[in-house]
Amino acid sequence: MPALPRRRHTHAGSGTAPTGIAPTGTAPWIRTRLRAAPGATLALSLLVLITAFLAAALPRAVDVQEDSALRDTVAGASVAHRSVTATLDVSWLSFPYDAKSLVTPRSLTSTESTFQSVVRPPLALDGRQNVYGVRTAQAVPATDPYMPRPTPSTDPKATLVAQPDLDRFTHVVDGRLPRPGSGAGTVEAAVTERTAHIMRLRTGSVVHLAEAGGAKLTVRITGVVRPQHAKASYWNAEPDLQVPTLSTVPGKLPPAATPEFYWHFTALVDERATGALLGLHEGVTTYWHHPADTDALTARNASVVVDRVTALTSGPLAARLQQLTGLRGFTVQEEGLATLVEPFGRERAATEPLIMVAAVGVGTVAVIVLLMAGELAAARRRTELTLMRARGAGLRGLAVRLLGESTLTAVPPAAAGLVLALLLIPTQRSAAAVWAASGVAAVASLAPPLRALLSVRAVRPGEPEDLVRARPSRRRTVAELTVVLVVTGAVLALRRRGTADGGLDLLTAAAPVLVAVVAAVVLLRLYPLPLRLLARPAARLRGAVLPLGVARAGRAPATATLPLLAVLVALTVTSFGGAVLSGVAAGRDRAALADVGADASIEAPAALPSGLAERVHRLGGVRDVAAVRIDADQHTERGGITYDLLMVDPASYARLAAVTGVDGHFPAAVLDGRRAGALAAVVSPRLATEFGRDPITMRTSAGPFDVRAVATRDAVPVVPDGRNFVIVSMKAVAGAHPEWLEASALEPTALYVTGGHVDGTALRTTAHQASARLAVKLRSQERAALKTTALQSGAQRVYLAVVAAGGGYCALALLLFLLQSSPQRRTALARLRTMGMQARQRQWLAVLDMLPQILLGAVGGMLTGLAVVPLLRPGVDLTALAFTSRPPMADVPAVVLDTDPLALVLPSAGLLAVACAVLAAQAWLTGRRGEGANLRMGDQT
Repeated sequence: MPALPRRRHTHAGSGTAPTGIAPTGTAPWIRTRLRAAPGATLALSLLVLITAFLAAALPRAVDVQEDSALRDTVAGASVAHRSVTATLDVSWLSFPYDAKSLVTPRSLTSTESTFQSVVRPPLALDGRQNVYGVRTAQAVPATDPYMPRPTPSTDPKATLVAQPDLDRFTHVVDGRLPRPGSGAGTVEAAVTERTAHIMRLRTGSVVHLAEAGGAKLTVRITGVVRPQHAKASYWNAEPDLQVPTLSTVPGKLPPAATPEFYWHFTALVDERATGALLGLHEGVTTYWHHPADTDALTARNASVVVDRVTALTSGPLAARLQQLTGLRGFTVQEEGLATLVEPFGRERAATEPLIMVAAVGVGTVAVIVLLMAGELAAARRRTELTLMRARGAGLRGLAVRLLGESTLTAVPPAAAGLVLALLLIPTQRSAAAVWAASGVAAVASLAPPLRALLSVRAVRPGEPEDLVRARPSRRRTVAELTVVLVVTGAVLALRRRGTADGGLDLLTAAAPVLVAVVAAVVLLRLYPLPLRLLARPAARLRGAVLPLGVARAGRAPATATLPLLAVLVALTVTSFGGAVLSGVAAGRDRAALADVGADASIEAPAALPSGLAERVHRLGGVRDVAAVRIDADQHTERGGITYDLLMVDPASYARLAAVTGVDGHFPAAVLDGRRAGALAAVVSPRLATEFGRDPITMRTSAGPFDVRAVATRDAVPVVPDGRNFVIVSMKAVAGAHPEWLEASALEPTALYVTGGHVDGTALRTTAHQASARLAVKLRSQERAALKTTALQSGAQRVYLAVVAAGGGYCALALLLFLLQSSPQRRTALARLRTMGMQARQRQWLAVLDMLPQILLGAVGGMLTGLAVVPLLRPGVDLTALAFTSRPPMADVPAVVLDTDPLALVLPSAGLLAVACAVLAAQAWLTGRRGEGANLRMGDQT
């Protein structure tokens, strides 16, 4: 106890400092108090430093990972996709008087300068990568017979391109670069080495281009060049500049017919020879590609960038561009940077709530830990402050001194944590980090003095305050009921409103914390009941460990509310995050299954080749094969309802339904029956209402037949959720119409394969050997296509890091709680040792002393995490988060939360194991320490 001021007479209500102290006496008093407990002061400063660093680092880390994800997404796209592209179609028909003047180098440069003057931040374009030039509006067939033709009847096609600085981006391998002025109907051009090799061109070759309308152009190859800086936008903004591509004739794609292939290549002409290209009927297209400056892109400005591009495309800036350039056909393409950044904005809006859930959860736990640290500091000073109050010290004077102590302990470490976060995590925004660190400093500065002043506001004799014997006041009851009602209303509002629109939703982020608060209130109310019930039976036992453990557990201080709340919040946030990740994975699995129908599928445009099912069944990894004939998009005669008609083998289809988990009790037996000349059918609920009990005529490509609905199913394999269906037995249809079977009108159109490890290569080989028109899908490949994007991976890493920090704070809260009660526990164990209790018994007693409260937090956290999922499932839509890498398949149901057992059990079990180990170690250390020291410590407390 430090020495009190010499003048002991002070007016108790004045709130002023005791008289007789010099004006500079405050600093020595604070310095003396800080030196009195250097270990506690250093520990609190370290806690504030770490908390302030984490609080300031979180928003900056989120900014860094989001910016990195956006920049990686843009940098990984092609030049055309990451550019803002402007085009102008020029021909003698569209510009009959000045077409040639619009394709000159001077005109292109002037238009480029005008475009640059209109663009404003945050739309940042990389001026070093800008590419503009002229190309033929359409690829023109080359009629020379020496050129390669993969399909003999299809000529190759060429595109002529003129871009400035051709000499700077090429190295002449053979011949020379093209020149202007080659005569009417003729133009000089150069080709790359790979183009020359594939298209059988060399210096001196002549290529004759002929349009369908009769226009002709002769191209003389004057040189073969090698690209310099092949990865630059100069060579990648326009397609096929470096190497020809093998293309397919449109309208003849598989599986409708055998495809026809042709080569498409590009030849480079001089920028001053673009006037010769206007001799073609289609004219030319002038283009200006402006790749985005990836280093200047930030995630928070993604929506603004999309708006700026939209304004250039069809907004006021588009009209201004046409006015400034004087070109009525000058347009900015919708495809490009906007189509790349806009999905990223939706994805960011979908991942933000996940980060916010973790941030709010760990922030709550960190605040609780700071409050507990303040509680521990106040408990250590309670005797001293009580004595000072008894000798006349005012509350205002104590508040000033305590606030000075806590400020010196909290503000410098918080500032150091902020500076450390700013230095280690560089990003453009700092306001959020400053506010977060300031909040930590404020809580750490105010918590100890406020808690200390509340404990000595009125001097009372010491009374035991435990959870069992304490009777909650009316004020506490009203406060708890208010909290329960507010949280209930918030959860109901979230369930009704939902989060399908995405975006930052504070109610969604705080929902797990709110549920944990209600759980803490309920558990603290129920906790004394089992202890009271166990007290009497435990007292009748012979041993001393269990009765003493139950009795001491009932005397736990009423301040156990904070650690319990910290444990519940941490475990609930962890389980909620696990439910989010598990729900996303399950939703993608269901989407892949809905798209394929089984582990693999083979579909034909008309009918499958005979014997294919048997050959597929013999492949390795195949367990079963279900053959199905699907007549899609049928319509009912009365209501016009669209449905799919499925003819199946009932036994194999029922096995498919069971293996895929869609329906484990498919009524296969009823499909083989007939009633009054109508075939039995399994239908969807809507069609069951439409059909009733009367027979309905099905009109198929084979012919009409009657069916009667005998069973209803909400979902069946192969048919996407939400679509109507009619399922009949193929065998029953063949029995009723054997002539259709002879005419091969009932052949299946699809095979659905199940198996643990289906060999995709062998399956495709077998299918394509039977027919090249078959389409093969694998569920594993469709699932892999729904991969996690860079933004999602970064968000998950940040979330896991935040949850890990929350777990650390949860363990720290538990340790602070054990530390607060450790003096009394060590004293009790020392006394029991003097009475002859063995070491093993003392260890068990130490564990039983705190085990009920630890179990309350661990089991309560598991139950709360288990309850959060069904409570919040209707209001949390994860569809946008699950399907951001590509649009979701049609008719896939909404992705919702899904309980993750590991996220429920592992954190609670780990917390329980840590607490038991700490208690057992404390009991062991107490046995090795002298009884006198422990007993004297107990007297001091």
